[in-house]
Amino acid sequence: MDDELPDDGVDFLHMVRDLPSAPAAIYSAWLDLSRITSWWGAEGFVVPPDRIVANAHEGGNYQACMVHTATGDEMWWAGEYRVLEPPHRLEVTMQWRQADGTPAGPVRLITVALQPLPDLDGEALTRMTFRAGPFVGDRELRAHETGWGESFSRLAGYLARHGGRS
Repeated sequence: MDDELPDDGVDFLHMVRDLPSAPAAIYSAWLDLSRITSWWGAEGFVVPPDRIVANAHEGGNYQACMVHTATGDEMWWAGEYRVLEPPHRLEVTMQWRQADGTPAGPVRLITVALQPLPDLDGEALTRMTFRAGPFVGDRELRAHETGWGESFSRLAGYLARHGGRS
């Protein structure tokens, strides 16, 4: 499955997480707005349900806003669903935006591959491979690594609370 993903370079972020859920549950957590608002965003941020809109089909667009819980600061972004292959792969673009929708950064490509692993004591287990980029400089890449890492920890918690159900 890795051969389907874009080649890594020094300016791409690559993360792998093994999650205690079936691929379908994780795929759904990425696309279902009622689920994504439960885990998307770095620590200290929330994505309120009224701050995300999506037309989740290939060629469809999405727009979302993370709100810092302490300060109320907003971080808007938007993108396009490029590839949707349930329940194993999705590819979207992401671009930071101003609140009025004006682009505020480069367009990045995000690819998520979900590979089922052998069951762990009768429980589903999936390897999620995440790649994003390109990034300009190590500082920007590390900031995204921290933010996505925190989001993925929240995703793991969400899946644990919901028994990995899709």
